[in-house]
Amino acid sequence: MNQSVSIGERLAEERKRKGLNQAAFAAIGGVSVKTQVLYEKAERVPDANYLAAIASAGFDVLYVITGAAGAAGLSAEEAAVMAGFRSLDARGRAGVLALISGMQAQPSGQTVKVKGSVGQYVDGDVTAPFTIDMRKTKK
Repeated sequence: MNQSVSIGERLAEERKRKGLNQAAFAAIGGVSVKTQVLYEKAERVPDANYLAAIASAGFDVLYVITGAAGAAGLSAEEAAVMAGFRSLDARGRAGVLALISGMQAQPSGQTVKVKGSVGQYVDGDVTAPFTIDMRKTKK
């Protein structure tokens, strides 16, 4: 696959993601509208000055060049989570991944049942917030 075609397509995707037309995007990059069109058609390849300018405006230049998302596409909260995750050891990362997978919404109608060693039991649709009282009571 022609790498310049991919760069042009991804450049257009980034522009559209931010809701800009070609003229506004060209102004951010310091180029003419014609040059912007040529970049997106892959008839020209953006230079470093253009890429630096759009990066400073919050565009994901790593994605444009490589196709791999970089931190520019993340919110402040997402960037903080990524930084924290990267600082964890393998056990910590596994724990975070397990937590995230357990917190994702279940498909509609799916129920979760949990049984514990002291008789706890949850049954039914648990997609709404709920509380489980785990205090021991005498029978």
